[in-house]
Amino acid sequence: MEAVLSSSKVYSSYLRFLRVTAKIRKRLRPLGKDVNRVYFPQRVAQYRAMWRAVAEEVGARFVELAADTWEIELNGRRTRIANHKLEFDNPVVLKMAGDKPLMHRLLKEAGLAVPEHDVFTLSELDRAFRFLSRHPKGCVIKPADGSAGLGVTTHVETISEVRHAAVLASLYGDEMLIEAQIPGECYRLLVVEGRMLHAVCRRGPRLSGDGTSTVSQLLRAYIERAGHPLKVDRNMLFTLDCQGLSLQSVPEAGRTIVVKTIPQEVDRFVELRTVYNATVTDSICESVRKSAEAAARVLRSDFVGVDIITPDPMVPLEQAGGIINEVNTTPALHHHFDSDNEKYPKVAMEVLSVLLRRSH
Repeated sequence: MEAVLSSSKVYSSYLRFLRVTAKIRKRLRPLGKDVNRVYFPQRVAQYRAMWRAVAEEVGARFVELAADTWEIELNGRRTRIANHKLEFDNPVVLKMAGDKPLMHRLLKEAGLAVPEHDVFTLSELDRAFRFLSRHPKGCVIKPADGSAGLGVTTHVETISEVRHAAVLASLYGDEMLIEAQIPGECYRLLVVEGRMLHAVCRRGPRLSGDGTSTVSQLLRAYIERAGHPLKVDRNMLFTLDCQGLSLQSVPEAGRTIVVKTIPQEVDRFVELRTVYNATVTDSICESVRKSAEAAARVLRSDFVGVDIITPDPMVPLEQAGGIINEVNTTPALHHHFDSDNEKYPKVAMEVLSVLLRRSH
């Protein structure tokens, strides 16, 4: 018994050490290369310019109430905007959307596809270890409650990595979620008052088969043309494997291969925010669109970004092996336009129309 207690104390001390280390890394991160991941506070100027341009386009009055808070008034109707936040949804909806286990359950009960998952705490790591044993190709560990995309680790494959990923996630809440890693790219479908208006994708790099070259050879040629490295990592190997390929495979001529589902290079155990880089509204099939709209109805949200992971958005989720990953209230509209070439996202015009119509 003493040996068991001693072992338990050592293990608890080890977890505390990992947690302190993770906290230190989190505090130091703004001083280093990850400073650009401080997200919405840095976008105040962008959102101010965006909504001012929308107001001018429709002939509305734009008033600054504070540096990051504005009012748009048209024909006696007005709405207020706080940076990326709009006047949609109530506190209950917002709270429910952040509770990932609850949303997985409600969506599944509604017949919608969600990832296989389990919930655990740092004192219940055995649950996560058992889940990993059933999904040896990889898992995702994240905070169970809303953390705005922080504390997420993908492609977890070993018990040691479960520990580290769980400690990182525990910085944002006591409960963690472990999910099976799903093949495919990430899509954000914007649903407003029950209707999908726009869709974007985090599009990864692609290769084209020639019938004679291996994936490895095609990859080297791609890197030479692009002029920047493309690391062979777990994301790449997992993505290739899900397409029935490896680095030694010879894809047939004309076949398009997704090499990675994350466009930029990232390090292990570094928090990654999803950056959408392609508009794909016309590539979403009716079934996937209806799934996103059904998810919004389950949540009873009038303004939601439904995140879907699938290898093919032109095929129903159940058929493609895709899932609804999250439902995000207060979805950020900067995802939905090219700020280098557009003053504002076109969808913002319709969103403003809805807000003014609903105003009192």
